[in-house]
Amino acid sequence: MSAQAAAETSPRPRWVRALAALRRRKMFAMLVLAFAAGIPYGAVLGTLNAWLTAESVKPSTVGILNFIILAYSFKLIWAPAFQRAWFPRIAPSFLLGFGARRSWLLAMQLIIAALLGFLALSRPAEGVGYLALLTVVIAIASSVHDIVLDAWRIEIAETEEDKDLMSAVFQFGYRFAGLFTGMFALILADMIPWSAVYLIIAVGMAVAATGTLVAREPDHAAVLAGPGGVRPSFAPAFRPSTVTASVGLVAAGWATAIAIIVIFVVQSLTLDPPPSAALFTRVQAPIIVALLILLPGAVAALLLRRGPVASTEAGAGTGLVSKASRALFRTILDPLLDLVKRLKWAAILVLMLVLMYRFVDLIWGGFAYPFYLGENFGALGHSNSDVAIASKTVGVLMTVAGSMIGGAALIFLGRMPCLVIGAFASAVTNLLFADLANGAIGMDAFLALTGLDHALASMGADQRLARLIMAIAGENLAGGFASVAFVAYLTAMVNPKFAAVQYTLLGSLVMLIGSLGRAELGVYIETDGFHDFFIVTFWLGLIAVVLSVVEWARHALDRRKAEATQGAVGQPAAAEVPAE
Repeated sequence: MSAQAAAETSPRPRWVRALAALRRRKMFAMLVLAFAAGIPYGAVLGTLNAWLTAESVKPSTVGILNFIILAYSFKLIWAPAFQRAWFPRIAPSFLLGFGARRSWLLAMQLIIAALLGFLALSRPAEGVGYLALLTVVIAIASSVHDIVLDAWRIEIAETEEDKDLMSAVFQFGYRFAGLFTGMFALILADMIPWSAVYLIIAVGMAVAATGTLVAREPDHAAVLAGPGGVRPSFAPAFRPSTVTASVGLVAAGWATAIAIIVIFVVQSLTLDPPPSAALFTRVQAPIIVALLILLPGAVAALLLRRGPVASTEAGAGTGLVSKASRALFRTILDPLLDLVKRLKWAAILVLMLVLMYRFVDLIWGGFAYPFYLGENFGALGHSNSDVAIASKTVGVLMTVAGSMIGGAALIFLGRMPCLVIGAFASAVTNLLFADLANGAIGMDAFLALTGLDHALASMGADQRLARLIMAIAGENLAGGFASVAFVAYLTAMVNPKFAAVQYTLLGSLVMLIGSLGRAELGVYIETDGFHDFFIVTFWLGLIAVVLSVVEWARHALDRRKAEATQGAVGQPAAAEVPAE
């Protein structure tokens, strides 16, 4: 065979196949659809706080409005409804011809675009009730869009390379949406009213809907027996009545928790005086956590006393209630059953760490714009353009840099040391903002010592902007590092057989505690100022450090036990145990 013929018949390198795959229609569709997915999140959970600050809305109210992030935390509740590809036949006829996945995507995109348009016409200074209702519906529609988009992305991928490439393209499109709703919007807000900025964002969402038109519908016949049907479940080990009762108990607890949150938010926005945020955080928030997390965990522990074995059998029951119960069981209780069965009592430690690791970032994120742009409570009073440069440009670059450093550290240090370092760095960087709120004495000394003040001045940044750039750079560098370490930890914790639902469950829990704590800390800012707020968040961040150290010790102990067991049976011990 000639050399040319051999070259033509030999498999192409992976990177060559990847570059060729990037030219495919579905990759472009993925890019635009990811952009569409990122717009509502950035518009209602980030940039909106800048608009509210410009309208002099109090931090306590901003904290309450940030409860809408729970729509993303609770999306696991309605995810089972979209496990099967379907679309209501009563929908407008122009939607029915796109196919189930694309019809849902297009419907949510058009709804979100319209609601963002209505949001642009709202008047936050005259009352936030109408705005709150709009943002909640946008967040719910966005979470549905995310669920369906994840299903489309998995179903449309034909090879493992497709899956990897589409994941990377998704991240790029999502980050670009963050620049559109962040940097671009903030710069525009210095030139035109915020209402006009949000109209532009709404138009951008409508344009992004073209991604659905470009995309093609997956071949659902080929995926009917896909991961959802093959993944093992503990449900077949129980009687249908036990499955229904277990799911019913968990569902009742979740419904009660959601009702408590909704009642508090509505009363906070409508009553004068509003209910006590401190009382909510200290009394009702623990009840909510118990209903959302401890109750399902307790149900899982009780079910495990029967010694169930996961299997892929379909199980009994054909009625609507039975099917719904089993779908919810698979989505909610299966991951918990597997975690508790594998980790036993250590599952409590793991859940606590998952809840607390990103706690400080989630708490602080809701008040970033009030701190950067506001004039009261020790806020910095920067312009929108300053924040666009420091947060949405330098900040994004430093997040990427932190992620790269975190990836390298995982290779050389191991997973658990990086987890501890990330938690500590995330906590300590809150002191940078405490220093800014207290006059930036420490930051000015650092800038003068390193000569960075002159370097930044040569690029057009005055002393105040230089301080902000350095503080945000430090925080985002730590955040990028911590995110990589935490994702690596979560990935290691999940069972590959339950990977999709287990990772989604743990990821949803990440947002929970931070969301519930914002209300009281918003009030705390108004009474004690931003400086004391950042001191408090520093101490709260140390909780994650302690939990990370304990989890590291648990892993080390488990490793020593594994080495001892292997040594006892005459096998090489240390060499065969992978480093953490």
